Amino acid sequence: MFKREKCPKCKTGIKEKYSFCPTCGRDLRNPKKDERDFGLLGKNNVEQLPLVGGGGFGISDKIIEKLLNNLVRSMPEMMKGFEKQFQESEVEEIPNGIRIKFGNVPVRKKKVIKRKGITQDQLDKMSGKPRVEAKTEVRRLSDKIVYELRAPGIEDVNDVFVSKLENGYEVKAIGKKKVYVNSLPINLPLKGYSVDDSKLFVEFGLQ
Repeated sequence: MFKREKCPKCKTGIKEKYSFCPTCGRDLRNPKKDERDFGLLGKNNVEQLPLVGGGGFGISDKIIEKLLNNLVRSMPEMMKGFEKQFQESEVEEIPNGIRIKFGNVPVRKKKVIKRKGITQDQLDKMSGKPRVEAKTEVRRLSDKIVYELRAPGIEDVNDVFVSKLENGYEVKAIGKKKVYVNSLPINLPLKGYSVDDSKLFVEFGLQ
């Protein structure tokens, strides 16, 4: 008969020849080593389980431990890469759900400005022109919401005015033949607006 001892962790009776507790996996050869912390991966569970066939398919626990340590050291850089990729993703609403684009989303080179007042010259440009509502599309990115207004005839970003209302924003844009007036039902902070290829982009921050 083998001498029986108790596991210091789960108190299960075990044989003296065991190096690991068959119930909880406690390292009986070096209990202090079993308490080491491996950061994001928690406790050292490489040595908590007995190795099959005296080496776990021919791979020693020291090799596995070395691989595990390398993985833990590289984890912060991996997480930074995932975070950057997520920040550069683009979420687009479509009729049957949403579509997410990961990777490098092209950034339009455009002038983004803040709110300003209407000058007398601009009031004169608006006079006599019909007021219409521009067709609008909404896109949600990782850090902002973008309203895209189809407004042909707008050539100067200084002819765009965004005013805060009680329940959203009012956008006025002076085109060659029309004045575009749109109400945007959103209460997020305004980041800026710009004109590019006969389209008006109004951006609101999520962060």
